[in-house]
Amino acid sequence: MPTASPSIRGPVSATQPSGCVLILDADASRVLQTSANLPEILGVSVDAALAEGPGRLLGHDLARRLRRELQGRQRLPGALSIKRRVAGGLRSLQLDARRSGDRVLVEIEPLIRQGKRRLLATLNAWLMRLAAADHPDELLDSLVAGVADLTGHDRVLVCGFDANGHGAVVAERCAPGVPSFIGMRFPASDFPPHMRERSDVRAAAVPLIPALDPCRQTRADLSTSLLRSISPEQQRYLTGMGVASLLSIGMHGDGGLWGLVLCHGMAPHALSPAVRDAALGLVQMATQRLFLLRARSEARFLQRVQESRALLDAELSVPDTLLRRHGDNWLELFSAQGLVLVMPEGNGQLGQVPRTASLALLVERLETTHHRPGPWVSQALGHEPLTSDLALDGACGLLAVAFSLGEWRRGWLLLFRPEQRETYAWVGLPDSGLEAACPGEALPDEQNLLGRLFSQWQEEISGHSAAWERIERLAARDLAEQLAVVASAQEINRLYCSLRQEQQALAEANRRLEHLAHHDALTRVWNRYRIEQAMDAELTAAERCSRPMAVLLFDIDHFKRINDDHDHEMGDRVLTMLAREVESTLRGCDYLGRWGGEEFVVLATSSDLDAGLGLAERLKQRIGAMAIPGLPCRITASFGVAAWRRDDTRKSLLSRADDAMYRAKEAGRDRLEAQG
Repeated sequence: MPTASPSIRGPVSATQPSGCVLILDADASRVLQTSANLPEILGVSVDAALAEGPGRLLGHDLARRLRRELQGRQRLPGALSIKRRVAGGLRSLQLDARRSGDRVLVEIEPLIRQGKRRLLATLNAWLMRLAAADHPDELLDSLVAGVADLTGHDRVLVCGFDANGHGAVVAERCAPGVPSFIGMRFPASDFPPHMRERSDVRAAAVPLIPALDPCRQTRADLSTSLLRSISPEQQRYLTGMGVASLLSIGMHGDGGLWGLVLCHGMAPHALSPAVRDAALGLVQMATQRLFLLRARSEARFLQRVQESRALLDAELSVPDTLLRRHGDNWLELFSAQGLVLVMPEGNGQLGQVPRTASLALLVERLETTHHRPGPWVSQALGHEPLTSDLALDGACGLLAVAFSLGEWRRGWLLLFRPEQRETYAWVGLPDSGLEAACPGEALPDEQNLLGRLFSQWQEEISGHSAAWERIERLAARDLAEQLAVVASAQEINRLYCSLRQEQQALAEANRRLEHLAHHDALTRVWNRYRIEQAMDAELTAAERCSRPMAVLLFDIDHFKRINDDHDHEMGDRVLTMLAREVESTLRGCDYLGRWGGEEFVVLATSSDLDAGLGLAERLKQRIGAMAIPGLPCRITASFGVAAWRRDDTRKSLLSRADDAMYRAKEAGRDRLEAQG
């Protein structure tokens, strides 16, 4: 019977021998605890440090600077370099400090001699490679190679986390003879909440003196310390992998911790703080680039959907004709095996879909149970109460979007995905409840536990489709809105042909069609099609009369986090209130449209670049001052502004505004950038 990998438990109150730790009170005026290796690092006895305070220990000037720079801050703005005479020689040290509750945690490490010029040149070379990467896989491969080059570790890997906290190795660089973990999966229990320390795995832990905080009689919290020692359980875990030294760096995105860069040394590996900081900078740059590439990919996907929407503008076709013209494109866009279109003129279907009886029951149940504005999504239909008893003929995933056909009627766009069978190679099966074997000290091969402590499970994943990504759900909603326009056009055409004498009903239907065609269903502002029409008209006037105009493109910052932390109803409320706030700020000759998702565009007529920037600043301030009921955080937006140039087209003008907006996001969000 294979055994599971051990859970790595919480932080311990001990440090690594590579540096020393001081625990000071909130005012940094008294030394409460110190690591036992203080004499080896600073040349001062533990008793003297505890008795004489930080001024005598660090020097009065440095102690005053420490207190001053920590005032009102959680940590020092940057690490300090100091020199101390230890054992008859002058030693260079790095000092860093941060607050931990109402205590100040000071870390002091010897500086290893390192060619700064060579380090900077190496770092800059890898930063340039990361900046040139145009695909996430290329970026991650460059990242692990760069970190391995900087730190000299034997194995560097990127472990990305799924929604359940399980990790999968997605990129790796190994030295010759070092086992590869590429493609392996680790259960969430293998990752402690504070896994970012630099460790000599086999080094004995250094205790704190005194062991307990003298004021509270509690253990010190070293969870944020880079010098925190690892627990015995984690030490066994890493030893079982053959790892003697560890460096782990988090990759943080808008939604939290996306993954970890893990550096393994097969032998104890001394690492300069400068090298560690260089590796951290490389990971941070790669993380920003990774999410930028993903955002660009999503933007290209949405553009393809918008192009598909544009083709529907003049459609008055029945569902079967719509699917013959556009269905193959939709199947490709959404990686679906089949789709069904439910409209007043009847149903249309393309590809592999469930049989008619099951489809009818499915639509009936969706109509009865799903009333939220967003799509109904599943990647395991066989496990859903709504669908588990239906014969779905191989369909495992469903994205179902309703669209309005009037006050009391709805149509449906149904996209089906097939089963996606996968085999997961686990290092320790998650949720198995099994404990790892605990070999006795007398075993001669205790340092080579990889085969026994990390048994590999092969888990067959069946009954699931590929997951529906957030961008796919948004794009399906956009497409359904356009289908609502087409469906309304079909209804009007039928009314016109069969009820020619009922002019009043026909006029009302035409007004509804015009509103649906020109306005966004959620925010009630102009939709993309209508704002593009206005932009084309204004460009013509600008060319003819040399009249200035400006375009403002802005995007709500961290909108995905609002949907994830609250719900889509809150996200819809933010979009609606923001649109109302912006409209109330505009002049009568300016126009607002929803460009897609959380992105809006303002057409400012008779405005040059300076006027456009002024308008953008006012809008940014108004948005930042908004209070959304039920939302504790502040709403911000990033703006890109572009002014008309002679011979501009709509595409070139919007492209400059889009480039400026991306610069605003890359520069930190809640700001505006311009491109004349």
